[in-house]
Amino acid sequence: MDDFFKTKVGFTIGLLAVFAFKPLIDTNTSIGFNIFNIKITIEYAYVILTAFLGLAVYFISLQFASSTHIKILDTISDICYTLALATPPVFLVFWALTIALNETRKYVHQIPDLLIHFASGFLSSIFAGFTYIFLSKSIKLKFLEAERKEERKKERKKERKKERKKERKESVEVLSRAKNLLKNDMYDMSVLESNKILEFSLKRILETKGISTNKQNSYQIIKIAAKNRILSKEDISLINEVRRKRNDSVHLIDAIDKSTAEKVLKLSQELILKLDSISSSSGYEWLEQNREKALKLFKVGDQQKCSYPLKMLKEAWENRDGAISLELADFFETLLSHSPELIIEVFKDDVDLLNSWLEVTENQLFTDWLGGQADKLLNRKQRILSRLEEYIQNNDDENKQIIAIKMYDNIKNCHIREIN
Repeated sequence: MDDFFKTKVGFTIGLLAVFAFKPLIDTNTSIGFNIFNIKITIEYAYVILTAFLGLAVYFISLQFASSTHIKILDTISDICYTLALATPPVFLVFWALTIALNETRKYVHQIPDLLIHFASGFLSSIFAGFTYIFLSKSIKLKFLEAERKEERKKERKKERKKERKKERKESVEVLSRAKNLLKNDMYDMSVLESNKILEFSLKRILETKGISTNKQNSYQIIKIAAKNRILSKEDISLINEVRRKRNDSVHLIDAIDKSTAEKVLKLSQELILKLDSISSSSGYEWLEQNREKALKLFKVGDQQKCSYPLKMLKEAWENRDGAISLELADFFETLLSHSPELIIEVFKDDVDLLNSWLEVTENQLFTDWLGGQADKLLNRKQRILSRLEEYIQNNDDENKQIIAIKMYDNIKNCHIREIN
């Protein structure tokens, strides 16, 4: 079920909440108006509304059950959906017009009942036509936009996959040349080829994490990679050594030996594998596909049952980009509000990862992106602080207490940001 289909089902199921008004309708079945000696009651409008809603759900269910997408089912469900939405305003306008025209008889006694009924029916039908056209177009545009968005999402995913495949192929070709040059004792040339892989892989890994590398030279890219723990200190030393030796090779013969060339080649292979693992990270995808299940488990707080979702959350955070950081907000908020001990488990063995989250906590959890949510975010902050304070008081593990206190102090200093 794609996002477009979920949207459609959600809207329709939501409207079925009108069944909650059934007791109220039952106690006022006689309320309505007369037209051509026919009593049009509120119950009639209610029956028409629920009937068309039921049909809309039925045809959407048929679409869901079908192995292929059937366009006619979409059309029928849209018509039923539109008629259901149009029923209440049309009924109210028809009723109001009938009352208004009947009132005019107090001043113009010659107007016959037939003319009043015909006029109210005619005007109501015009209103009904405009309402139907307006709602039909609006629904069609909304659903079409959702469908296009879903198609663009799939297309971008396909393009990224194709691009990664092409990049992977090119990297393998360069790596193959570097290996052949190493076999032929051409160490300087082998390092030059390996260095291309190093620089390319580092750029792609940083970009995947949402870190810009525009207008950055090789030295700056290495520094950024070190800061973001993509490279170890030993790797940094090796790359800097290679860069120096590569510069020396312009003036000196055999500046780079076999051992150095082999190390650089090995590091290049490792970075390619790291890039592949980040590009194909399943953490965020799993959380998106199992969002409701994961949130429910985090609320309950059973550590054993939450072990895999927590692992996926940690992986998603390690390989995040700016957009994913906000998409993960619900998971962090749920854990902090209901099971702070679980979020502490995620960060207890990785201080740098904890710090990376603390840096964006205000932006992720306490920024009002939509507007009008400031009070809600303030309540969220108070709830989280209360749960963390409770955890700190009742936990004896010193290491976990330090992490909890660090979280508490950071969140306490966070401000509720409103985007104008």
